Order: sequence, then C-alpha cells, then structure tokens
Amino acid sequence: MSKPPAPASLLSRIFPKLLISLVLGGLFIWIYRAGGVPLLPSREQLAAVQWWAVPAYLGLLSLTHFLRASRWRFLIRPVKEIPLREVIALNWIGFFTIFALPLRIGEVTRPALTKIRHQIPISVGFGTIAVERVVDGLLTSFCVAWALFALPRLEVDDPLVRSLPVYGYATLAVFGGAFLALGAFLWQRRLAIALTERLVGLVSPRLATFIAEKVDGVAEGIRSLADVKLTGLFLLETLAYWATNALGMWVLAIGCGLPIGPGHAVAIMGILAIGILLPAGPGLFGNFQLAISKGLAMYLAHELVAGPGAVYVFLLYSIQTVFIVLCGVVPLLGMKVTMGDLLGQGLMSGPARAADPSGE
Repeated sequence: MSKPPAPASLLSRIFPKLLISLVLGGLFIWIYRAGGVPLLPSREQLAAVQWWAVPAYLGLLSLTHFLRASRWRFLIRPVKEIPLREVIALNWIGFFTIFALPLRIGEVTRPALTKIRHQIPISVGFGTIAVERVVDGLLTSFCVAWALFALPRLEVDDPLVRSLPVYGYATLAVFGGAFLALGAFLWQRRLAIALTERLVGLVSPRLATFIAEKVDGVAEGIRSLADVKLTGLFLLETLAYWATNALGMWVLAIGCGLPIGPGHAVAIMGILAIGILLPAGPGLFGNFQLAISKGLAMYLAHELVAGPGAVYVFLLYSIQTVFIVLCGVVPLLGMKVTMGDLLGQGLMSGPARAADPSGE
C-alpha cells in the first residue's frame, strides 16, 4: 500500500483550489450585494421572525439530513452490508467535508473513509456518488422546470434572474443524459472496460490496466441500479429527502414573513441545488446566498427580497452551516481519522495515482 502523500504535496494540491474558490466566492457575494440584498440583516429584521420558525426548521432539517445519509445504504448493499449507524456517520462526515472544503474536493473523503473502515475500493465509492449526484441533479432540475411552467413569475430586468430558465432547462438536459449514460454503462459494463483497456493501452498497457480496474470499480458502485427493489427504495427515500427539504425551506420562509407557497419553496430549493453546482468556496459561501436571492426574485418584489428575504437567506445559511459542521465533526473525532488522512487517501487515488499504476 502506498504511503500517504507528504503534507507539502497535499497542501500544493489544495492551495490553488482554495485560492480560486475564494475569488469565486467573493465574486458571488459582490453580485449578491450589488443586487441590493444585505448580507447581514438588522436586529429589527431578525426580531420580526416568528419564534417557532427556527426550531421547526431545525426539526425538519434533522430529518432531511438523516434521509440524505440513510439512502446510501441501498447503493452500497450489493457491495457490502454496512450498519445504519455507520452509514449515517460516514455520510455526515462526507457532507461536512463537501461543505467545508473548496471546489467540492470533499467528495473524495467519503470513499476514502469507506475504504479505511470497510476496505471498499475508492472507485466503488465514487460509483455510488455518481448515482447520487445524477439522481439528485435530475430531480432538482425537474423541480425547476416544473416551476417554470406551473408558477407565474415576475417580469424583472436582472439578467441573472432572466437566465434562470435557460440554466434550469440546460441542467435538466445534462442530468437526463447522465442518467441514461449510467444505465448504458451498467448494461455494457464489460464493453466499457474492454474499450478502456484498448484505447489507453495504445499509450501504456500498465496505465490501461490501472484505469480499467477503476472503471470496473465505478461500475461496481452503480450495481444497485440493476436491482429493482434497491433502486426503488433508494428513489423513495430520495423523494422523501427532497420533499422534507422543501417543506423545511417553506416553513422557515413563512416564519420570516415571506408570502410564498410550497411550490415556490420547491422551485427555490431546485435553484439552490443547481446553483451550488457551480465552483464554490469553503462553506458554499457566495453561491448559496446568490442562488436563494435570485430564486426569490423570480416571484417576489425587490422590497421583500431585500427585507424578509435577506433574513431568510441569512438564517437558512447559518442554521445549515452550524448543523452540518456539528454533524460532521463529532463522528469524525470519534473515528480518530484526520482530514489529512482522508484527503491524502482520496486525492492520491485520482490522476496522480494513475500516473504511477504500479502503486498498490
């Protein structure tokens, strides 16, 4: 087994991504504030929030976070049976690292942790992530597309708000195609592996063998899609996860004084989900605020977006940040695994590792 990368090597991999993400986050926040929406609402605005709104949202967020994690057990079951408590811990750590680290490099930590604790190849873990991301992207972009037809919108001059329909339809097309590609890849698994070995083998037979093994591992990670029962249970729990998410966002919006219905909450949730697909900084800071504010601007007057809307964005982000960090840090400390271990294991399984296929 290869040694973990040296700290300097790991830092050199992360630092450029961190720098880029900070620049992008700053740009998004500048656009957000240029739209006339304050980043920090006043005390008077916060005091106007209904007393029940925050605890009600916290309760629904807890259920949302649980469902988001628990559904993974259906994807990993064809590979290995993992206890539900462990499934929750592994995923909550993964959610925290995705949220905290720049440009979504935290995606590597859950496969790395799964390998460390359960000896499941990292490529298999990436296969399960691919299923999650494609299904989530397809569902949330469909929510946006539905809202564009079903809900009346305001006529606005903001170019970003006006471009949201195009972005929503494009995202739906991309994830629809990705879902079909997953099915085709699973159906023609052996062909995909053989083509990989043949094409890459023209350059390096050893590299071809290494990459073909990774392709096979990814295919193993999406194997649950071939099981109708497991796929059905995963989709059912995914629908419950997103429905609870939208319900929580709606409840908090009502508590903040925003006159929106459940359908608007579904639309804003979808816009947020596809908005944070863009390159993001630590904590998704910038993307998160901008996506929510532009989603609100599709349906509400500017005075509402800049008033109770700013309170809504602030509370939504603050509550989620504290919650995700606590849910991730506590089990991470309990497992006695460092972020350096996870990033080293995960990052070195990618392109840098492929360059040395002799590594174990």
